[in-house]
Amino acid sequence: MQEYETTGTIRVNCGYIGLDKRQAKARTTRVKAVKDRQGIYDVTGPVEFKAGEKILLENPDKALLKSLAPVQPEKMPQADAVKKEDAVKKEDVAQPKKKTTKTRHR
Repeated sequence: MQEYETTGTIRVNCGYIGLDKRQAKARTTRVKAVKDRQGIYDVTGPVEFKAGEKILLENPDKALLKSLAPVQPEKMPQADAVKKEDAVKKEDVAQPKKKTTKTRHR
């Protein structure tokens, strides 16, 4: 789960959400604690959060992402970043032989 801070009012209708005890206590009719997972709750009804609240979400949809800011962005490896020692040199790659065409002159 990723931690987000709300930048506007949002509504979560279903799924699992990570809350602190104060947040969960204020929403006891809409969330139910998940067994064996401290701080994780199952959303049983629509739950709203005002701007500035921190929550944990897993795979929020695009509509929610517009009103969420990651607290600590996940470190994703960049596809175009290559370590210097892993880079393949041009000399290491076998070059195809050039085709020579022999023409007969008469």
